[in-house]
Amino acid sequence: MKKFLFAILLLYISIIGTGCGLAVFDSATERFDNMVGYTIAEKLGDAIDSIVSGGEEGYGEEEGVTITILTPTPTEDPFFVPTATPFIIATPTPMSDEPAGKKVDEWVYATEPANVRSGWSTEYLVAGGLAQNDCVHRVSLLSNGWSKISYNGNYAYVYGDYLTTDKPSRVGTVHLDVMEYTLEAAKTGEDVYVLDVKNIMQKPELINGPEITCLAIVLHYLGYDKVNKVALAEDFLKTAEPGTATPFEAYIGNPKTSINSYGCYAPVIVDAANAWFEDKNIQKKCLEVSGGTLDELLLYVKSGVPVICWTTVSLSPTSFGDSWEINGEKYIWRNNEHCVVITGYNRSKGTIIVCDPLKGLIEYDKEAFNVRYKEQYSNACIITNKAQ
Repeated sequence: MKKFLFAILLLYISIIGTGCGLAVFDSATERFDNMVGYTIAEKLGDAIDSIVSGGEEGYGEEEGVTITILTPTPTEDPFFVPTATPFIIATPTPMSDEPAGKKVDEWVYATEPANVRSGWSTEYLVAGGLAQNDCVHRVSLLSNGWSKISYNGNYAYVYGDYLTTDKPSRVGTVHLDVMEYTLEAAKTGEDVYVLDVKNIMQKPELINGPEITCLAIVLHYLGYDKVNKVALAEDFLKTAEPGTATPFEAYIGNPKTSINSYGCYAPVIVDAANAWFEDKNIQKKCLEVSGGTLDELLLYVKSGVPVICWTTVSLSPTSFGDSWEINGEKYIWRNNEHCVVITGYNRSKGTIIVCDPLKGLIEYDKEAFNVRYKEQYSNACIITNKAQ
């Protein structure tokens, strides 16, 4: 467009400059001016004004001519790599003043009875206890010699000298072989009755799932030896998030984990067992016998019926733990909750024999067991034929 205007300008100047005065040229010039609507000089002046004033576009008042001033945009170098803007990665703050530690993921065993504490020194409260050979999951080795472990749905601490990664040859307080035990008792004339129930360990698959494991133990004893404890937990155990239900209504948390996982009581296992029987079309049922005395539970055992019974881990004292408001009422969790299967007794020694998913087939003092049984709401259940 600029070249066109410049050419017209030159032609205009040349015509005037010749001084020929020919009418034909005057006529042509007049017709050109009339067609454009204003003189070339005026148009160029507008363009120059636009440039000087920094305007980007100038449009003619009538059709025919538009002048646009373009500002060139730099082309980005395709091979230019910008320098990354530095950023700060936040470092998680350790809980309170917890000493620095090394993360681990391992199972350890108590070399002797030890306190489990809420913190990393003896200044913290006792949260429970470990019996000799008890197995726990260690998650961190602290710089002050203490170990951080998963315990009763939370983290707790045990002094490292009481723990070892060496698996004991016989895990548990007192391990029994039913045949050997009864034979020895017969030699001494002890009053002993023991059902031949095989134990199933809850770990490592169900870190916090003794209740559903006990159901699997009893089902195996009844001949359903293909039952898998994990499948029972996944398909038939009702679970709920903490604070949304009581442990009498659902398993609180997830039995596969130890964090934010608590447990459940007899009604939940009764529901799981009966759901399994219905699914398999088996004519049996699970009955709650909670509230009965320990002697009454032993009568079931005497008649050949093992009893799923609630107690505490290693018979450690029950303490009050986390609490939730559920349906307008406050519920407080009872720490150290555990579940075993009562399989026998020794009246002469004042003991009962249980399958403990954490320890194996062991013998407990009857009176000590009875105290913990009552602390855990005297919860128990059995499996019978459906007609009963």
